[in-house]
Parts: sequence; C-alpha cells; structure tokens
Amino acid sequence: MYRIILLSFFLFSFKIFAQTDTTLLSKELQSVTISSSRFVAKDIQTPLSVTVIDQSRLQIGQSKISLFESLGAVSGVFAMNSENFAQDLRISIRGFGARASFGIRGLKIMMDGIPESIPDGTAKVGNLDVGMMERMEVIKGPASGLYGNASGGVISMFSENATKNFAEFQANFGSFGLQRYQFKTGQELGKLMYFVSASRLQSTGYREHSRLERNFLNGKVIYQFTDKNKLTFLANYINSPKAEDAGALTQTEIDNNRQQARQVNLTFNAFETFKQGRLAFIYDHNFNEKHQINARVFYLNRDFSNQQALQASGQIAFNRDFAGGGFNYQFSTKNYRLKTGLDIENQQDNRKRFDNLLGERGTLRLDQIEEFRSIGVFILQEFLFSSKFRMSLNTRFDDVRLQVSDKFLTDGDQSATQSFQKINPMIGFSYAPTPSQSIFTNFSTNFETPSLNELSNNPNGTGGFNPSLNPQKSRNFEVGYKGILSKKFRADLSLFYIEVEDEIVPYQLPNQATKTYFRNAGLSERKGIELGLTYKIRAGLTTYFNYTLSDFQYKSYQTTAGKFDGNMLTGIPKHNIYGEIRYFPSIGIYAIAQIRSISKIYADDANSVTNNAYTTVNLRVGYKKNIGKLQFEPFFGVNNLLNEVYNANILINATANRYFEPASGSFIFGGLTVSIGK
Repeated sequence: MYRIILLSFFLFSFKIFAQTDTTLLSKELQSVTISSSRFVAKDIQTPLSVTVIDQSRLQIGQSKISLFESLGAVSGVFAMNSENFAQDLRISIRGFGARASFGIRGLKIMMDGIPESIPDGTAKVGNLDVGMMERMEVIKGPASGLYGNASGGVISMFSENATKNFAEFQANFGSFGLQRYQFKTGQELGKLMYFVSASRLQSTGYREHSRLERNFLNGKVIYQFTDKNKLTFLANYINSPKAEDAGALTQTEIDNNRQQARQVNLTFNAFETFKQGRLAFIYDHNFNEKHQINARVFYLNRDFSNQQALQASGQIAFNRDFAGGGFNYQFSTKNYRLKTGLDIENQQDNRKRFDNLLGERGTLRLDQIEEFRSIGVFILQEFLFSSKFRMSLNTRFDDVRLQVSDKFLTDGDQSATQSFQKINPMIGFSYAPTPSQSIFTNFSTNFETPSLNELSNNPNGTGGFNPSLNPQKSRNFEVGYKGILSKKFRADLSLFYIEVEDEIVPYQLPNQATKTYFRNAGLSERKGIELGLTYKIRAGLTTYFNYTLSDFQYKSYQTTAGKFDGNMLTGIPKHNIYGEIRYFPSIGIYAIAQIRSISKIYADDANSVTNNAYTTVNLRVGYKKNIGKLQFEPFFGVNNLLNEVYNANILINATANRYFEPASGSFIFGGLTVSIGK
C-alpha cells in the first residue's frame, strides 16, 4: 500500500513543460453547473458531495465497454463485476448497492433526466452506451429527500448534443475478441437539434462461457419553440442476444485454471438475453425569471430471460412495463428558490420460472404478476441569507405499494400486498468565504425497500413475498469542503457518518449455491472520508488523486450462523486509492496513466473469507490529426498493464466456497475514430 501512496504522490508532484490543447482538456478546475440536485446550481454552491466527470474523461482513450473505466475517478464510489455482462456492473456509493448479487441496488440512476432505476431500486447500466455520454454527475450519500426510495446515491448521465453538423465513426478492437463499432451524427437546424448514435459491442470474454453481444440505438431531438420553452424527445433500443455467465469459482479452482467456467454453468448453459426499448418526452417552460415548469412522461418495455445454473426453477422470464412521469414548478427570487413537484412511477413484471433441463425449458414452476407503484411529492427550498451563506431544506413524502398476483395456483395462492409510507427530510448549509470555495454540512434520512426480485426470492420455496424481509432505513450526517485555488488546484473533502437500521444482506442456502436470498441485519454504522485532489502542473499536464476510507461495521447482527457484532461489512474495501495523470500537448498527441489500489475485501459476514488487496495500472495513448475536413484519432490502451492477478467480482456469503470470479490479466485494445464537423 505504501508504494501506491508514494507513486500517487510522485504523479501528483511531477512537473514537465507542456503546451495545452484546449479541445481535449476536462473542466475539473472550473465550477460547473449541475442539475442532479434538482436545482440548477454551481457544484461548489451545493451542500452535497458532488463529482462531475465530463466527456473527455468518459470517452477519450477509453475502450467504452462500460462505466467501470470512469467510475474509478470518483471518490466514495466502488465498482466491481466489470467482466461478467450477464450479471452487469455492480456499483456502490458509501456502501449502498454493495449487497447486489447482480446489477445495481439502492442507487438512483438517471439518463437525460429520465430514471434508469425502476421503482424498486434496481438498475442495470449495461443498458447504457458510454460512447454517447457527454457528462456524468454523481451525488454521494443518501438522497431520498430528492428522489425517494432506494436513493443511497445518485448517478445522473447526459447524452451528447450537436452544436453543429457532424458525423463520427469509430472501430475498436481488443483482447478476448473485443469488437466495438459506433456511428454518431447530429445537426442543429434552426430551432431543431437532433443526435443519433448506433453501436455494436461483442466479445468472446476472458473466461470460458463468457461471450457477449449487445447492440444500441439512441436518439434525441430537441425543438426550441422560443427562448422560453422547448420539447425534448428521447428514444433508445437495446438488443442483447446473449451474455453468458461463467459463474463463481473456489480458490482451488482458480489456482488450477483462472479461465475456466464453473462446470454447472456449462451444464445448464447459464446466460441472459433481453430486448429493451424506451420513449420519453420532456417539456420545459420558463415563464419569466421567477416561474418555471418542467413536465416529463416516459415508457419502457423490457423482455428478459435467463438460465441459471440449477434445475429447479432455473429458467426465469419476465416482460416488464415501466411507465411514469412527473411535474415540477420552480419559483425563484434573488434570495430564495422553491421547487415543488410530483413523481409517479409504476413497474409491472409478468414473471415466470421454469425448470432448467440442461439448457432446455422444463415445467412451469411460478407464474405471477409483480407490481411496484411509487408516488412521491417533494418540496425543495433554498435560502440565500447573504452572498456567502445559504441553506437548503428538502422534504419528500413517498407512498409505495408492492403487489404480487399469483397465477400459478397448483401450490396454493401466494398473492400478497405490502405498502410503505415514508417522509424523508434533508437539511444542508454551505458557507462560501470566496466564490470558488465552500464549507458545507448536511443531514438526511433515507429508506430502501427490498426489490421485487429480493422479495420474490422466497427461501421457503413458494411464490409470493418473503414475509420476514423489511425495508432498510438510514440517517446520514456529513461535513465537507470544496475549493478551487489559483485555477490550478481543486480539493474536495467529505467526512460522513451513516447509521443503517435493518441493513439488507445477501446470503445463500447450502443446497442452492447459485441462488441468492436476502435478510435484515439489525444495525450497522458507516464512517468514511472521501478526498479528491486535482492539480494542473503546467498547461497540458493535469494530475488527479482520490482516496476513500470506508470504515463500515455491523453494530448489532446475529443469525443462526453466529453473532457478527463489530465485523466489517462485506463487499467494500476499507481503503480505495486512485491516481491519474493526463498529458495533452498542443501537437495532438495525448497520454493517460491511471493507477487503482484496493485493500482487502471481506466476502462473508463472519469476516473469515477475504478477497486479497490488488493494484492495477492502465495506460492510454492517442493522436488527433486534421486532414482537410476530416479528423483522425488512432488510440491504444492497456488495462492492467502489470498483469496483476485479482478477482473482478465477489459473491457475498456464498456457499460451497464459490466466492470469486477471476479477472483477466492485461487487456489490450485500440482503434480509430474518424469524424467530420467536430
């Protein structure tokens, strides 16, 4: 660990002479405008921990396979499972989301202001194409006062806009059969702007039985009626014919052959396939400087099926309809802003389970309709007492209803209904001694219902809901500092304390090693420090350093397996270090070096199984050259340059010692981007 700290310090203090290429620089040394806090404001002014990653760090020199490459640059955020696309990227913010056996839990994921998270708190960012993202805003810490259920943190992304007529094509190739192709185009035609992106991603994968094929189509049209009102239309479609699941291994199996798949995953042909389409309309109207309204509606359909590595109920299929909308009104004066509104979301899954007969569909074992309806009403207020001191006061009421209607009645009727009502306040203060610095603090509460999948995974083997699984509740206190000094140095520091009641924890049963169930752990506490530093050494040369301390422990937690008071929470490293240096001289060449160091991670509640600490180094180089009206950008990258041996994913509280999914060694990729009009 000490070597990583020394190397990060070296990168941070190293100085060479360079000239700048302003088309390639990111904007971390400027105060940027954000909207994920639901008030449009400068990030320095908000009494929240917010990190913004712009397009240059999302796309330039990246493979753009997933968000994993970019999330390492955000302190307080930890991502795993970057190589099993059947289970999707697992993201946690201050521990929220760490319990997910697949995908994302407990976080609010947004794309262009429309929720990617469904009402039960589930999301899969594999639906999103990184190659068309312009910006990502991350709010760290509980945010139920802003977004309601399962908002332990917020990741809000925005797609590109076309400011002029352009077209771009990119081809990307890499290790383990990686092929990625993308075409983007857009134009501004008077009052109308359109942007379209189409891409294809495929890979054979590092491990046996880990092939991936995924196709994306995204479109955006904005019509500006006047300078005061506009209508935005969003559409996207994803077709993923196959994402194979190689499964978790024991350490002995990994030592024998890291690239093997678990044998039962081959026997039962474990994989997932889905198609998903979404449409959305957003209308914005500014009556004058004091009064603004926003209205939005959306609809999503997902047709999903997967095969798990077991026979009994080992095939799952569901068709999901997810629809909703919202309306908000904002009133603004010189010293006061008010925003009030309504969010309505409804998710309905027609879920079926069948026996998996060695990859063939067998007898129907479950047939039920699962519904999750959420209605949230919020009032957000901002008081500006002086040019230096402001207060935010947010209150949100959520009414949540979960219902399962059993259509498979041969084993009885397991229909069930649950409902929850919750008020969540948030109060924050910020003091700005200068326009580019602020000291802030906030207090908030948060709640998180179990997801429909977690509730319907009933350990008693029947349909309906698990009657013993309760919502998770938390209280959060935070204090921090944000500052930009001399236009060369930025520091972000946050200290937080979170107390969580009824923490939702995953576990497996001895005779069902591929199926995950969930239970509540009495009381836990999370204490942490997040530090982010950016330093512009010279024009064209910028360094970044992030450090996260996550001291997360159970205070009161006991099961039939033992008493775990004082143990560390699973799935989160205590120490997380990230360093990056970016060199962008004026001649068009660029180079990026990244280092990521993760301390050991506990894989079970007893803290008897650990995932070893590891350090990875990534390198990217590229060159931008204009020839006539065309711009050419060849690029090359290596992930895990030093061929570190580590695991990409951990199955928490797994049985039969199958905790780990091994990561690949060095991953090489490269490609060419050709554009016109940019």
